[in-house]
Amino acid sequence: MRILLFCSLISFSFFLHAQKARKERAWQSIGQLNWNDYKAKPNKATSFKALTSTGVTFAINYEGDLLSIEVSNFFHPNSSWTKNNQSEKLLRHERLHFDISELLTRKLRKEISKTNFKTRGKKLMSEISTMYQEKMKELSHYQKRYDKETDHSIIEEAQRKWEIKVKRELKSLQQYSSSEVKIELED
Repeated sequence: MRILLFCSLISFSFFLHAQKARKERAWQSIGQLNWNDYKAKPNKATSFKALTSTGVTFAINYEGDLLSIEVSNFFHPNSSWTKNNQSEKLLRHERLHFDISELLTRKLRKEISKTNFKTRGKKLMSEISTMYQEKMKELSHYQKRYDKETDHSIIEEAQRKWEIKVKRELKSLQQYSSSEVKIELED
């Protein structure tokens, strides 16, 4: 039985969307973002200087007792923009938004891998969807706290502390950097 579900967090809002020809790029495949990656037109109606649009997706496949879940973190170039493509300080801030998305993606992979699933079908999907939704709420709170504490990159000391914190947490979750999680289901 194949079950495929893609969920996405876009601009820190939650939308389910149909799979289509996409320009998104996975976290592990792109290295550091640069301003050339930001393709969208800036939103002139906001005071924000930039927006980094990311998405966390998952796809589930199981056959018999083997569950395989692909959990990925993407950057969306065509939804990301900047009003100031000369500021390295702002770019560092925006890059960390993508890293924070990866951090919470790894936490989701860890939670999935540590869970002893005893259900199948719709109940299994419901369990995993609940885990996903909880992590996406946590991601949203984390991102908002980051912006608040750094005042969107203005408070440089806070920015440095966040960079150290996120780097340390990513390293501590290194074993969950692979997008695929495989689990043997119990009877």
